[in-house]
Amino acid sequence: MKRNERLITGLLRQVATRDVVVLDDLGGSHRRLAALTYIAVQYGFRYEETNRNGPALQVRLVRDLRPEARERSTAALSRLADGRAPGMRPGTLKPLPDVAPAVGLLKARIEFDSLADDLDLRRKAVFMIASATLMALLLIPAGWRASLAASATMALVFTVFLRLEVVRKDRLARRLRAAGMI
Repeated sequence: MKRNERLITGLLRQVATRDVVVLDDLGGSHRRLAALTYIAVQYGFRYEETNRNGPALQVRLVRDLRPEARERSTAALSRLADGRAPGMRPGTLKPLPDVAPAVGLLKARIEFDSLADDLDLRRKAVFMIASATLMALLLIPAGWRASLAASATMALVFTVFLRLEVVRKDRLARRLRAAGMI
């Protein structure tokens, strides 16, 4: 049995026996978790939250008690007899073109929530400043110019990475706000 089939089978076991489903991904793949979340939504669950446990991501889903969720669940159960996960290509976690936008929004939500769990920017900035200062101190024997150039370059690279993270988080927030998900 392939990995995707094992993941789907494990998800379906949880869906059949629990009111709260927890999906784990050791690699932290937002795409894979979004596809599994979409499948669970089709079986009458709704997205609750995402937590980061080291390199692993955990998505928590709870049973949705609304009537439209029950209708989705009934329709998904009838398709289960065909042996396919609802909205996915057979044997994979790749969404069909008609559900790709919905899976993309779930992916954005999972990514946004996992970024919110990251260390805050102040801690990262303090770590990066300390690293640049340490680099400068270690390179003093090579000369003050080399030391200054190395620490300035390191500080510039760290600043760019912090800014990119802020821009990425803002872009995800705008996309989710436009879709009404936050």
